[in-house]
Amino acid sequence: MRSISIRALASLLALLMLLSCGLMACDKGNTPDDTTDTTAEDTTKAPDTEAPTEEDTEAPTEEDTEAPTEETTEAPTEDETDGEDEPAPEINVITIAEALEICGNESGFITTERYYIRGIIQTVTNGAYGAMVIADETGSISVYGTYSADGSIGYAEFEYKPAKGDEVLLHCILQNYNGTKEVKNARLIEYKNNQADIDVSQYKDATLSEARDAEKGANLKITGTVARITYATGMKPSGYILVNGGVSIYVYDGDSAQRVSIGNTVTVAGTKDYWILDSEIDGAQKFGYKGCNQLTDCILVSNDNKVSEIDYSGVSEITVKELLNTPVTEDITTQIFKVNALVKEVPGNGFTNYYFFDIDGETGNYTYSQCNGNDFEWLRAFDSKICTVYITALNAKSTGTSCNFRFLPVAVIDEGYKFDTSKAPEYVLEYHIMDLFKTEYTGNPLMEVPTSVSSSLLGFENAAVTYTSSNEASVKFVNTDGKLVMECLAAGKATVTVTVTFGGKSASETVEITVVDPAIMDATNVQDAIQSELGEEISVKGIVGPSLVNRNGFYLIDETGLIAVIVNDVAIFAEIEIGQEVVIKGMRDKFHNGEGNHAGQTAITGATVIANYYGQHAYDDSLFVTDKTLADFHNLDVTVDYSTTVFVVKATVNFQETAYYTNCNLTDANGNKVTLYCSSGKQYGFLKQFAGQEVTLELAACNWNNKTFWAGCVLSVITEDGKVVNSLNFDNN
Repeated sequence: MRSISIRALASLLALLMLLSCGLMACDKGNTPDDTTDTTAEDTTKAPDTEAPTEEDTEAPTEEDTEAPTEETTEAPTEDETDGEDEPAPEINVITIAEALEICGNESGFITTERYYIRGIIQTVTNGAYGAMVIADETGSISVYGTYSADGSIGYAEFEYKPAKGDEVLLHCILQNYNGTKEVKNARLIEYKNNQADIDVSQYKDATLSEARDAEKGANLKITGTVARITYATGMKPSGYILVNGGVSIYVYDGDSAQRVSIGNTVTVAGTKDYWILDSEIDGAQKFGYKGCNQLTDCILVSNDNKVSEIDYSGVSEITVKELLNTPVTEDITTQIFKVNALVKEVPGNGFTNYYFFDIDGETGNYTYSQCNGNDFEWLRAFDSKICTVYITALNAKSTGTSCNFRFLPVAVIDEGYKFDTSKAPEYVLEYHIMDLFKTEYTGNPLMEVPTSVSSSLLGFENAAVTYTSSNEASVKFVNTDGKLVMECLAAGKATVTVTVTFGGKSASETVEITVVDPAIMDATNVQDAIQSELGEEISVKGIVGPSLVNRNGFYLIDETGLIAVIVNDVAIFAEIEIGQEVVIKGMRDKFHNGEGNHAGQTAITGATVIANYYGQHAYDDSLFVTDKTLADFHNLDVTVDYSTTVFVVKATVNFQETAYYTNCNLTDANGNKVTLYCSSGKQYGFLKQFAGQEVTLELAACNWNNKTFWAGCVLSVITEDGKVVNSLNFDNN
């Protein structure tokens, strides 16, 4: 690769001066340099990207890109540099340490002269206008805005965009912007493409299918078409989905992501990885999640720079429900699927979520975004429409109690979806009926079942549903107060047949149900559970009470007391309801870091439900403390364990909502304030209807995170019409 040196630039300037004096002749000669450097290139237009905030740096303006002067004339091409080789004046290339010293410590300082700086690109932080970090042996500095040698051309449209590892010579202004020492309005005089120095022969050629199946750590070279670019915080490209022959994989590499566009066909060399966030490794291992199937530490070997139509013809077609129900143990991340989905835009405080629901309008999940939804504004055009969606599970969020796929939409096409109502019976069975039944019951669920189903979204009304049981001594459907209820009456087996009829069409499905007598269990009461030894595995019988907040669990309550229960898997919430009588098994635990003079939080962890006797029981509140005030709660001794105590107090509910956060707390007329334990006040959404009002609440003391005070967890608000109960985890799982 050839370059134009500073010597050639000086020769051109001398030639221009001679020509201006009327000297029209000169001897011909060759450019002196034959290095691997090359001149900065090409054409651009204003970057189409989110400008940085004031806390970062202003976006480059026209004033920053003044017309070229003699000293910043664009480097000539080889054909333009005819003339004798003449000694070129030495330019003063300063080190980065010297540049940082020039920037000084005074915010707002900016130089009037330009300096030459040479360095190696460490990363390109914004490919729209060429923000990057460069380094030499003396240090590193941020570069804000990169242009061609004459300043008329921006980084975004360079034919070759210098990338991580490339060497650059910049002619630039230096500034101290709000304490950040940086290069401003850099003119790219020379660069050396160091990508060519990488030996791609060390990478094995692989199809995308072979890459997906490869072991972690394998060095692979793959080719595909860029189908979607992902973005990290600040709208910085972080990676992209490659597609080839209906197979896809994710390339996690911010540097090459800056240099590709949707529709480009590229060849990439990289290392196979199954990525999991460090803090989620334990949860992933618990649920058998392998990680995000991707390539990392990548090299962009080639890019055709064409916009090709993406071929999705080989992509598997499934439903959103099937995608969500795919076990996380299956290696499907970054593989594209074709679905029919209802797209929904849901604005929040300072962010926007985009959801993809199945055609029932309920079964779905949100799109994974690191940019508060700004990277998915293109979805707004499809809001509230059922569209053809090419979608992938980019990764799975893993915790100690759940592991769920997170969506990345790759392409959305509005094809004017219209549901075929002749298929309504099959749809009703799949989406509304059959998932209601379990195959085994240990008690009488008294479960109401629907007798008709309608969908305004799909355009049908009153699809009739009927039920029969082969053994009514065990399972029977009974009309009670105008409702049809399934009862499990005695041990035995029954085949339940469900038939749906609409528009002269019918469809039926069956489910085998076994009713068993609950095993005789040595289950303790709540008070005995509280007094059991730490680390002891215990079985406890009680009534399912209100939800915990910011913890995946609920309060278990009986006539002897109350204890917090953290479940082993949030799927439990689909199996139980507040008011049911259950037996749970788990470990007696204490949340305390061993430091500080506080009592900590008593709980049962890793809980599973080993028996459900169902029923609709009011939880026992006879031991709740009723003679204390909010001030008393505020002043509770943190060294005494009150985490199994509930206080009934009067307080005013306060909600504070901004564009970026929501707070919720309780106060009284004397200025006493109690903090509610939560990650966001939104978790107390059920209290919003009482904002600004003085109400009577059931308030449990809690200390999950080693504080020097007791926080509160609201179980319910007591009104004239009864209790409004906290059902957070039951509603959200």
